[in-house]
Formats: sequence, C-alpha cells, structure tokens
Amino acid sequence: MIKALLGGTAVVAFAALGELLRPRGLAGIFAAAPSVALASLAVTSAVTGSGSAAAQAVGMIAGAAGLVVASLLGIESVKRLGALRGSLAAVTVWLLVGASLGALFLR
Repeated sequence: MIKALLGGTAVVAFAALGELLRPRGLAGIFAAAPSVALASLAVTSAVTGSGSAAAQAVGMIAGAAGLVVASLLGIESVKRLGALRGSLAAVTVWLLVGASLGALFLR
C-alpha cells in the first residue's frame, strides 16, 4: 500500500514537471518510470535497508545506460534494417549493455 501511494504521488509530481517542458514529446520521460523507480527505492530502503536499495539503484543506472546506447544505435539500425529488425537489434543491445554493466558493478 505504501509503495502504491508513494508511486502515485511521484507519478503526479513528475507528470506536472513534464507539463512544463517543451516540446511535449519530452513530457513522457518524466511520467511513470522515474517516479516508480523512486518509490520502489524508497520502499526497499525502508523495508530491507540501504544496501539493497543501493544495489537496485545500480541496476537501474546500468539499465538506463543501456537504454541510451540502444536509443543511439536504434536510430541508425531502424534506418538501415527496417523497423522490426532495427528495433530488435536495439533491444538486444539494450539488454546486453544493461546486463553487462549490471554484472560489472554488482559483483
């Protein structure tokens, strides 16, 4: 219940921040994912301690770094390979980069 309340509150706060941004396409960045991640970290920290929350935060950062690499690759791969194969290539890179960084930093 606490996680849902924190997540809902954070979603509203990030959505309000997104309303202030131009172009509107950037507003989605501040909608759900960051607020749910913050709520999850807050609840994890309160329930299991800061060590567990720190490990989750490192995993989130690794996934975000993988997403940046995949997004940059996706631009070219979709142009060259078409929508389906280019998207699959980008998602594969996202998983590989995120998992590799996560494994590297969560030893």
